[in-house]
Amino acid sequence: MILGYVDVEDRIYDLNFATLRLRVRVEAAGPKEGSRVTFSQVAGAGSASYRILKEADASAEVSMDHDGKRVPLLLPVAGHLIRHEAGLLFFATPTQRDPDDPGFFLVKLRAMPSAVRYFFEDQEGREMISIPLDEILRTEAEGDGITVYVSAANVALPKEKIAYAVQLRPASRLGQLLSGVGPSS
Repeated sequence: MILGYVDVEDRIYDLNFATLRLRVRVEAAGPKEGSRVTFSQVAGAGSASYRILKEADASAEVSMDHDGKRVPLLLPVAGHLIRHEAGLLFFATPTQRDPDDPGFFLVKLRAMPSAVRYFFEDQEGREMISIPLDEILRTEAEGDGITVYVSAANVALPKEKIAYAVQLRPASRLGQLLSGVGPSS
């Protein structure tokens, strides 16, 4: 899973604004082919392209689930959810950002405040979540949304029961889109 940011040039960054040297593009194709999501390297060859199966406006919120106790990582944010052949992709599209703290991830940024503002304002940066299907542990209806539990397996902590809990809302709009992405409870 990738939790991070994407800029106007489709470059992906981690939570500390370090480049992952990857791009993600949503490419509109003809009516026969349908649209695709393409992940590629910033420099060099190599890419993977997946057909978009469904998409919808949604809101997302992310927490670390430590054996049932949740620690928030991403505040609820409006955006767009895409289901493609290999997973889920969410791009935040908030209508407003706090000028003093423009990010929705609850992480302490080591970047200068002016650099953070530049990223969100001038580079049109936004939060993103990419979830490969093979990392989804299960999905669960929860309140007015659907929670997707994603593997956070860690070799350093093999006995810990840790997972990411990605809450997507509203369930009424996302039920079809998320149908079959993982075991349901």
